[in-house]
Amino acid sequence: MTSREALRLRGIRKTFPGVVAVDGVDLELYSGEIHALVGENGAGKSTLAAIAFGELSPDAGTVEAHGSVGLVHQHFELVGRLRVWQNVLLGREPRKAWGIDANAARARVREIASANSLAIDPDAFVEDLPIGIQQRVELLRELERSPSVLLLDEPTAALAPAEIDGFFATIVALAKRGTAVLVVTHKLQEVISYSARVTVMRHGRIVAAMRTQETSIGEIARAMVGGELPTVATRAETKHEPCLAVRDLHAGSAEAGVAGVTLEVHCGEIVGIAGVEGNGQTALADAIAGMIPYRGNVVWPRAPKRGAPRIGVIPQDRHVEGLVLNFSIVENATLGRQRLPELKHGMLLDRSRERDDARAIVERFDVRAASLDVKVRTLSGGNQQKLLVGRALIDHPPFVLAYNPTRGIDVGAAALVQSRLIEARNAGTAVLLISFELDEILGIADRVLVMYRGRIAGEFDRANVDRATIGRLMAGSA
Repeated sequence: MTSREALRLRGIRKTFPGVVAVDGVDLELYSGEIHALVGENGAGKSTLAAIAFGELSPDAGTVEAHGSVGLVHQHFELVGRLRVWQNVLLGREPRKAWGIDANAARARVREIASANSLAIDPDAFVEDLPIGIQQRVELLRELERSPSVLLLDEPTAALAPAEIDGFFATIVALAKRGTAVLVVTHKLQEVISYSARVTVMRHGRIVAAMRTQETSIGEIARAMVGGELPTVATRAETKHEPCLAVRDLHAGSAEAGVAGVTLEVHCGEIVGIAGVEGNGQTALADAIAGMIPYRGNVVWPRAPKRGAPRIGVIPQDRHVEGLVLNFSIVENATLGRQRLPELKHGMLLDRSRERDDARAIVERFDVRAASLDVKVRTLSGGNQQKLLVGRALIDHPPFVLAYNPTRGIDVGAAALVQSRLIEARNAGTAVLLISFELDEILGIADRVLVMYRGRIAGEFDRANVDRATIGRLMAGSA
């Protein structure tokens, strides 16, 4: 290795049953540099990062590291019932004669947080924190070990736009102190804004490598998909009878709940909820879905036909709320739909219809898998997400609750998901879109509502959207 090389991968190959995930990859990371790794879902990016970290063993090839390597996972590996300091220092707690020195541990976490401009309460329970703050805990855990190489797998997938610049300010500061940083991401604007070099993977291989200042978002995107990006479906004229009416809704905690929300979503309309995470979006979604108690009224003026689904749900966290990872694609495609008459054969499930529906989802949503019978945990995160979206839409429900529907998926897959939501809207479905991607909301919503501290702070028609005003409302400064 050269003096500047912090990590060198040579000839890395990794296979899983029926899939070549990584196929002969060479890659170098340099001290003090931010390197972006991009590609379609299932391109092998996360697998390569896991091999570089030592979490997975390659079938062939070598990994050389100068110093220690840290990995911040896309799906957090935190213990929700423990406090922040316990998670950050788990297994490395400072000791005193009779056990763990909790005061010293809290001080250590405050020290790391302050040094990296990451404000956090060491005594907070992780399960009570919004996802954006949990991301800080995950990052602090790795920073406490002072790694020479830091691998970040989709680090901003769960962050609101207002949090992303602050996150990358920390990463840029780390690089300036000499840390080599690899960012696995689908967000190409972040690639252009923060990285020095970008490597593109497709089907397990590196297909392009370039200096970021010498390329463009369009060139990177074309390299990712092997051609031009798919276009998002166009809107059709639709009727606007009410499908969902929420009246004076109160739900959730005082800190992150909703307090007096009133809104309507009409048939053939996408209503987008914009806001910094933690301003009541989760409580609103859970109350509408009937998952938590609430005060007020949730009214469905347009009742579905007997036996038909009332609501299709794309949940916020696909692992916790959406999928059973050890179940197959077929089994996951049926979850929540078991009582539909068309899926029943007498008292039992119609296994043939189950497979037909799963196959339809896989084909219509480009879910890439070796077979319908593989366990969902073997799919890439993006393909898991496309399976979720397909399941929510396959029965043509009159109402769809879509919570961050394109989280963690590549630009081509995001365009496909957004097209399917617009097509459902064109067919008369009402869609409530909760997304921390403001560009996504502005791109496909017919109306935009801004949430701040549990209330609707503003409303905009598509023709009158004002990005600057929305940004101020999101920050509570309008």
